[in-house]
Amino acid sequence: MRSTSNTPSTALILSHPGHELRVLGWLKTARPLVLILTDGSGHTTQPRIELSCQLIEGAGGRLGSLCGNITDQQFYQAILDQDLDFFAQLRTQICETLREQQIDLVVGDSIEGYNPSHDLCRSLIDSAIYDLQQTSGRTLQNYEFPLVDSPRAWSDREGAWCHALSQTEQAWKLAQIREYAWKVGGTLLEEVEEMLAQFGEGILGEEWFSPSISGHELNHFEETPPFYEWHGARQVSAGYYDRAIEFRQHMLPLISALGRDDRA
Repeated sequence: MRSTSNTPSTALILSHPGHELRVLGWLKTARPLVLILTDGSGHTTQPRIELSCQLIEGAGGRLGSLCGNITDQQFYQAILDQDLDFFAQLRTQICETLREQQIDLVVGDSIEGYNPSHDLCRSLIDSAIYDLQQTSGRTLQNYEFPLVDSPRAWSDREGAWCHALSQTEQAWKLAQIREYAWKVGGTLLEEVEEMLAQFGEGILGEEWFSPSISGHELNHFEETPPFYEWHGARQVSAGYYDRAIEFRQHMLPLISALGRDDRA
């Protein structure tokens, strides 16, 4: 079941500012509480959190207290340092926010092996919801959406649902995406243009949400290293980072410690 009314019972939890662009039509309708873990600065000193805050509030969303408080570099360093306390505190913040706001439905990032922040965000969401359900006795609906693949990629999953946009809504969404990408430039602009070239503008008319099960995909990374491993190695060679994040060495221990290793 989906929430599409102006209600405080819905939350959108993202690892990076800009992810709201994927579900902008739904956001404008559902008006959720929005939590964003990092500021989107990447390896630069140019955060994009303010741009996302303006877009989210302009679309009717409500910003939570956890909103770009952490730089991307701090987040990545905590992964490399295996700083479980850092992530346990984030989980507690998410859990307490969901509890205080009486959230019933959560939408957030998924595990795709594209970016370690995306994957850990999903693990944090699942872990926080599990903790809240255990202590409160309430059941929360927990959905995810693809950030890299086509929005329709998981449309065949049991329990998946689609928020369909009208032509007017789709045109508005496309305009917002292009304006945002143009202001940010760089990699994001390239990713947006590549997405539109690959899937076509019509792909923006459907926003698919499915029950959170992407943690089951972790087995795949035992056989085939995720994209972020070789991309991280390339960033190290370029001088942006000192070390690259690896699935077995860095990600799997944290995900398991958070209790969200769902491969079994």
